[in-house]
Amino acid sequence: MNRSMRRIKPFVFLPLLALGLVGCPVNPATGERQFILISEKSEIEMGREYAQVVEASIGLYDDPGLQEYVDSIGQQLAATSERPDLPWTFRVVDDPIVNAFALPGGFIFMTRGILTYFTSEAEMAAVLGHEIGHVTGRHSAEQMSRAQLAQVGLGLGTIVSSDIARYQDVASTGLGLLFLRFGRDDERQADDLGFRYMGRGGYDRGEMADVFEMLGQVSAAAGGGSLPSWLSTHPDPGERVQRTRRALVEAGDPAGGTVQRVPYLRRINGVVFGENPRQGFFRDQTFLHPDFEFQFQFPAGWQKQNTAAAVVGISAEEDALISLSLSEGTSVEEARREFLDEPAITGGSTSRQSVNGLEARWAYFSATTDGGELRGLVVFVSYSRRIYRILAYTPAARIGAYERTFRDALGSFDRLTDRSALRVQPARVRLVTLERPMTLRRFAQRYPSTVPLETLAIINGVSEGERIPAGTRLKRIVGGLEE
Repeated sequence: MNRSMRRIKPFVFLPLLALGLVGCPVNPATGERQFILISEKSEIEMGREYAQVVEASIGLYDDPGLQEYVDSIGQQLAATSERPDLPWTFRVVDDPIVNAFALPGGFIFMTRGILTYFTSEAEMAAVLGHEIGHVTGRHSAEQMSRAQLAQVGLGLGTIVSSDIARYQDVASTGLGLLFLRFGRDDERQADDLGFRYMGRGGYDRGEMADVFEMLGQVSAAAGGGSLPSWLSTHPDPGERVQRTRRALVEAGDPAGGTVQRVPYLRRINGVVFGENPRQGFFRDQTFLHPDFEFQFQFPAGWQKQNTAAAVVGISAEEDALISLSLSEGTSVEEARREFLDEPAITGGSTSRQSVNGLEARWAYFSATTDGGELRGLVVFVSYSRRIYRILAYTPAARIGAYERTFRDALGSFDRLTDRSALRVQPARVRLVTLERPMTLRRFAQRYPSTVPLETLAIINGVSEGERIPAGTRLKRIVGGLEE
C-alpha cells in the first residue's frame, strides 16, 4: 500500500470472437503455424490496458534512471526481433519477488527484486529476451484463442460493483494475470527466442545459463511470492542450464560478447532489496504503515497481502475478506454515500461511531454478484487529511459467523506511535570493491549484511567459500527491519 495507490477499474476482456480473424498463420519468429483469433491491434489494446492495471495495482519503482536503463536495453533487443514495430515498453515494478512477465503487444515488466539478483547486464538481457520471446511467439494470443474456442472464460468474473470486484482475486495482486502461466513448451520456446535475441544484441549468451542457475538457487532457498513465480510453470532450472549449454555448442558461440558487469552493478547500487517497510509491513497480524502513520489488526489466522492499491486479508477458510485502502471523497460522509450509491450495493444500517477517537462512518451492505449475494460491513475513517475505507464481506449465509470478527478488525484502525516502526528504512544494495582477495565468508564478516550468507552468495553469483580476487565489486545488503 504505497503513495501511488488509486482506484482500479476491473479489467474487461475484449470480445475476441467478434473479430472474425480465425486462422493458422505461420509465426515468423517460430516458423510454426498458430491458431490465432486475435488481431495484432486487439493484442496491443489488451496489453496496454493490462499494463495500466499493473502500474496501478503493483506500482512502478521510483527510479527514473533505472527505468530508462532497463527500457533502453529492452528496446535494443526488441528491435532485433521479428516484431520490431510493436509499441514495446519495459518497466520495473516495485515488487521484491524475483520475477518478470510479458503482456500481449509488447508490454514487459521486471520486478526490482529480480534486478538485485542479476550480476551483469547480459543476465538482465537474458530475461528480457525471454519475455520478448513470449510476445514474438504470441503465446498469450494463442492461449486466449484456444480458450475462446473452448468457451472457457479468462475473465475475473462479472460483478456489478467495481468496489467489490477489485478484490475478487486476492492471491494475484488485484490482476489475475491468468494468461501469464504459459505451458512448458512455450517457456522452452521463449528461452530459445531469448537466446536468439541475446546473440543478435551482441551479448554473451553463456550468461543465460548463469541466470537459470541463480533462479534455481532462489527457488530452493525460498520460492513463492506476491506475483506468479517466474519458475512456476518453467522447466526445471537444471534442464534449462543444460539446454543453454547445448545451444552454445550447436551455435558454435565463440567466447566473449557483451557482459557489462561493473556498469550494471553501478546501476543497481542503492536499489531497495526485499520488502520496503516504508510502504507498510506486518508484525504478526498487525499491519503498520510508517509513511501514513497508522496501524491495523487483521484477525488471527488470516492470510495477508500488501499491494500498491490496498492491504488485504482473507480468512483461513477463504470465505471472507477484509481490505483497507484510500478512498475518494472529501469527507467520510461523502465517501460512504458514494459507496452506497454503487449500482449493485444495497445499504443497511449506518452509524457515526468514531474509531479510536477518529471521525468515522459505518454501514452494513449487501452486494449482488454472479456467484450469489455478499453481505458485509464498511467503515470510512478520516485521519491525517486522508479518508480510509475498510471493507469486509462474506457470502450472505456466513455474515452471522463473521460479524463480530469484522467489527473488531474494522475498529482496530489507529494511529501509529511506535518510534521504531516510524523510523524503519528499507534494506538496499550497496557495492564494495575488494581491496584484497577474500572469501565471501570473510567479506560478510568485514562488511556485514542484513541478509544471510546464503542470500549473499546467490546475489553475487559466488560460492560461500570461493576466493574472490582483489578489485572485484560485490553487493552487500544494508538496512531494513533487522537493523
